Formats: sequence, C-alpha cells, structure tokens
Amino acid sequence: METTETLNSQKHGYACFQPKPVKFEGMESSMNTVAKSAKIQVNFKIRKHLFLVLLCLGIIPMMLIILLYEHHVLKPGNNGLILIPLFMLLSARSITTLLEYLLFKNNLLKINEFAERIKDGYFDTHFDLPMQKDEENYLVQVLRSLESLARVIRGQNNMLIYNLKETRSEANMMKKLAERDGLTGLFNRRYFDTVFQVETENAYRSGTPLTLIMVDCDKFKQVNDTYGHDTGDRVLKQLALIMTEVIRNGRDVPFRFGGDEFGIILPKTELSAAERVVSRLQEVYMTSERHGTTLSISAVSAVVTDGEVLQEQMKTIIKKADDGIYKVKKRGGNGAEFARI
Repeated sequence: METTETLNSQKHGYACFQPKPVKFEGMESSMNTVAKSAKIQVNFKIRKHLFLVLLCLGIIPMMLIILLYEHHVLKPGNNGLILIPLFMLLSARSITTLLEYLLFKNNLLKINEFAERIKDGYFDTHFDLPMQKDEENYLVQVLRSLESLARVIRGQNNMLIYNLKETRSEANMMKKLAERDGLTGLFNRRYFDTVFQVETENAYRSGTPLTLIMVDCDKFKQVNDTYGHDTGDRVLKQLALIMTEVIRNGRDVPFRFGGDEFGIILPKTELSAAERVVSRLQEVYMTSERHGTTLSISAVSAVVTDGEVLQEQMKTIIKKADDGIYKVKKRGGNGAEFARI
C-alpha cells in the first residue's frame, strides 16, 4: 500500500508540493562543503630575529674598527671606538622597528588568511605551531587562542547544522501529518483540494480528460452500531488498501474525504478506463471482510475547455460526482454511476 511519500509530489509531478527546505544565509555552503584543514605558517621567532640583528649591529662596527686599526687609519687614543655605541644608538631603533614591522606585517597577513578561511566555513584551519610550553611568545599565545576560538565556532556550527536537520525533519513530519488521513494513511480532503486544482489545470493545458471517482461505504453506520468502532475502523482501512491496489501506482491519487467517503483522482483517464477501475474495486471489496457493507460509486470524466473558469469547472465535476452517489444510494446502494462532462 502506497501510504508513504511515494504517492507524493515526486511521482505525481506536482512541483508545487515539493517541500521547500529552510534556508539560512551562510548555512548551505557550510552544510554542502566538506571542511578542509590547512596549516598556516607564521613566523613566531621575533625575539630571535631581533637578537641576531642587534648582534650584527655590534659585530659589524667592531670589525670595521679592527680593520681601521690594522690599516693604521685609526690610532690608539683616537675616538674611533665611540663609533660602535654611536652606530648602535642611531641605527638599532630604526632597523629593529623596520624588521619588527616586516615580521608583524607578514604575521598579520597570515592571521587575516586564517580569519578569511574561518569565515568561508573551513573550520579545521590551524596554524603550524610548536609544542606548547609553560612560557611562550605572546604571538604564539594569540595564535593558540585563535585556534581555540575556531574549535568553538566549529562545534557551534555542527550543533546548528544538527538542529537545522532536526527542524527540517519535524517540518516534513508535520507536512505529512497535515496531508494524510490519520486512520487510513490516504491523503485527506485538504490535500485533495490542492491536487485536484493542479490536475484540472494540467488537464486544460494537455487537453486530456480528467476523471474523478467518489466512493461511499453503504451501511457503515450499522457496522459501528453492531460491531463497534474498532471493527468500523478496520473496514475503512481495508477499503483504503483495496483502493491503492486497484489504481495506477504513482499516477492515480486516492483520498479519504472523511467518515466513510473516499475519492480517487485519475489524471489523463477516459471514462472507459475508470469503469474498469470501479469494476475491479467492487469485485475485490466484495471478497473482503466487509461486515455486510457495500460500495456506492460515482465516476465523472471531464474535458476542461475553459481556463478562465477552472474553479467553476472543478465545482461542476465534484457536484456531478456527488449527484451520482445520490442516485446510487437512491437505488439501494451497491452500484455505480458514470457520467461525462
């Protein structure tokens, strides 16, 4: 029995019934993109570099003084040695500042690259850091904090994705409950109104006939009064099962209007084909455990010719089918009535 989504819009071609997923800005790319990891190389040995620079600033003047002494350009007692502290005093600050700027600029670019990757959803991005020590360079501490922040963001993102999937699942379940009859699993009257309008429009565009079958279970009240509502429910469930067995799977759409009233929409179906469906339905039902009930059935086939008054034509088809049920009931039930419009 097709009481699941196999009877839904995918097989019937109702584009308007496809569930629309909830969309959050920036979430779809995170859900559909596999998070990639990357190591970002950052120069965190600033003090070492500065020490080497200052060392060079001390060695170069010293070597220069020695060379000057060796070539007798400077003589002992001259003030040449004063060039060493003077050179370091004048140059160390500017050169150190320049080097520090260059090092920090490079590191800031790496940090910006890290932030951009996190923004794009690559939450496993990390820096290439050394093993953690008790005392670390302040830059290393900042980078470790950024990685910790990225892990927190990754965890929150995963939780948000999980909650979003749960919300979608609940939304789909609520949609299914809103479209289905709780007892028989068939589509309900609310869904019938939507599908019938779509199929009427399709019939007008394609120029093919649309057939509506309405089914009423005779003497059903007596079953409830005599055997109880549980037995009556079983009769309705069995009728719903038989209806799904005798129709075209994936094309015809069965419904329960309420109580003991049912219906079937048969797209692109001539009245002669509907007669065979009705005959098969009556035949199978009479061999089932029906507790004395029978079926009054009305089938109406219509060719929709005027797109301007589709609503009126829909009402006409339903009214004609209702009149057919009334005629069968008036004859004592357990029969069928057929009509064309």
